[in-house]
Order: sequence, then structure tokens, then C-alpha cells
Amino acid sequence: MPATLSITAMVPCFNEEECIEQAYLRIKEEVYPYGDAEILFVDDGSTDTTLSIIKRLAAGDPRVSYISFARNFGLESAFTAGFSYASKEWTVQLDADLQSPPAEIHKLTRRAVEGEYDAVFAVRTGRQDPWYRRLGTVGHQAIATRILGIELPVHASVFRVVRTSVARKVAACKVSTPYFLATLPLIGARYTTVETAHSPRAAGVAKWSLAKLFRHAADLFVGFSYRPLALIYLAALGAAAAAVALTAAGSGLQPLALASVLLHTAGLGALALLARYLVRAMRGSAGLPRYQIREANVPVRPQDYLYADPHAGPETGPVVAGPHAGSPSDPHPHPEKTTGRAAPASLLQTGNLP
Repeated sequence: MPATLSITAMVPCFNEEECIEQAYLRIKEEVYPYGDAEILFVDDGSTDTTLSIIKRLAAGDPRVSYISFARNFGLESAFTAGFSYASKEWTVQLDADLQSPPAEIHKLTRRAVEGEYDAVFAVRTGRQDPWYRRLGTVGHQAIATRILGIELPVHASVFRVVRTSVARKVAACKVSTPYFLATLPLIGARYTTVETAHSPRAAGVAKWSLAKLFRHAADLFVGFSYRPLALIYLAALGAAAAAVALTAAGSGLQPLALASVLLHTAGLGALALLARYLVRAMRGSAGLPRYQIREANVPVRPQDYLYADPHAGPETGPVVAGPHAGSPSDPHPHPEKTTGRAAPASLLQTGNLP
């Protein structure tokens, strides 16, 4: 491992009460020796005791920060927020279920520092996931890269170390379909991959279903490529040509019926694909926030906080969420009083925080 490194260990979590404390103990064992390190939990609207456990950990360890969403916004939103609120130069994203072993962090950080990369992604060896997840990952990445021409870090996982400033630029991109792996290459970031071990889930149950995997793949396909439109046009043209040929071959009912089926199949396929692109356009114009924070122990940007601060003026809004939002005797919250440290300098310097 590098002798010293400024690093945030960012841990998205949703209903991980059985794993979260063990994750904290193992992660801090690996990242605290770097010196300038913190752990940032992003609670994605958990409905169990996950947030209560995180609060207890934060109360006993000043290096632990957390933000908690108003509802479940999804994994992409969770790590988007994590990158936005990480205060260190580098951010490593880990799983709360410990399937990405924290001891493997050093392979990623060493490669990032030595190779001057902006992101280093883990490629899981001996992956301990159900067969449909393994097959789904291989299949949707192959379709994306080989057929649809989408640039991706091949076989990359969400276990990764990223230069925080670069990750924030990715998070700030106004894309209708957020997808970190596909957006990172578009801004010109330098990346590579490293093989790492993979472990069975420490406890609890997996949150990814077949339906979620399908939606995730569809978001990638229609969000970052227009080739599916061209493919469906070609399919429709082929179906029409086949229908003409079959009709010309004979005037009986059977060729005409088959021609009709082919044309209707192509038409329905085109309609389904166009509907998916319409969903993409509607998402991009909806203007809804990627996430909203209900509570945190770090300074929160007003636009990310669900509630208005009753002690702040209408032009200022809140700085710190939840119970840290100030008091009548101290109407303007001071981050150093509520968190034990000042707001991230990078956020203050860019004017993202008041």
C-alpha cells in the first residue's frame, strides 16, 4: 500500500443491519493506516436499523461520516452522493455486504498512484454471486461494447478507487440515464482494471433481482447508444422484405398470414424500443433531483436537503441536515461544531456550499 494517501472509504448501504458493523471494523482496519482517511456511509433510505447502527458508529469515531436519503433512490444515486460528499483526494467504493474484501483496497490504490490513473476498477475473480448475475453481467457488457459501441471498463465492478474530483465531474454530468461506468470514459478520464478476490455475502440478502438487472442493462443500452434504433429499423426492413417475398411466392392464405405476423412483430418491437427512448427523454426533462438527504452529520448543500432550515433565511437554506441544523441562539450552523471538522475544502472553494 502507498505510505500515505488521502482517501474516503464510501459505503452505500440499504437495509444492511446484519453487515454494517462488521463492514466498519474491517474497512477501518485497512483504510485508517493510510493516515488521512475517513469512512462515509450513504444510507439509501433503509427501513431497518442500518441508520441507527451507523449513527452509533459515528458517535464513537470522528472519522465516520454519514448521509441518509429520504427514501430509496437506488445505487447509482447513492454513490453519486457519496462522491459528492467525500472530502478526501481519492474515494474507494465498497460493498456493505463485504463481497469486495476491504483487504483488496491496496491493489487498487497502488495501481492508481503508480500508474497516474483517475480510476482503477476491480475485476472480480472467482465471483461469488448467483449464476444469473454472473451471466447477466457478461451478457450486457458484451452487448454494450461489441454491438452497441459503448466504451466501458471491461468486466469492471462497483469496487473501485476514483480520483474524487473526477468522480464529482461524472456525478455532475446531466445525463438522462445515470451510469457511472459509461459516463467516465466520455469525459476523458484515464482508467484501468485490476483483478481482485470476491467473497460470499457476509450476511443478509442480495438486493438485485432479475427485473432490476434487466432495467439496469436497458438503461445502459438506450442511455448511451442510438444503435438499437438502427438495428430495429434494419429488422423492420428485413421483415418487410421477407413479407414481400413470401407474398410473391404464392397467393394462398398461409404466406399472407406469415407476412402479416412478421410485419406486426417488427412493428411491435420498434414500438417497444421507441417507448424506451421516450422514457429516457422524459427522465431527462423531468427535473427531479437524483436524491434528497433527510439527515447527515456533514454539511449538506441546500439543494440536496429535503427540509428547509427553520432558523435560516429564505435565501440561505440549510447547511447541515437533521438535528445539526442549528438552534435559535446560533441561527447559522457551524460544521466544525457538529462534525468535529470543517466542511470539505473542495466544496467550499467551488461555492457549492454557502
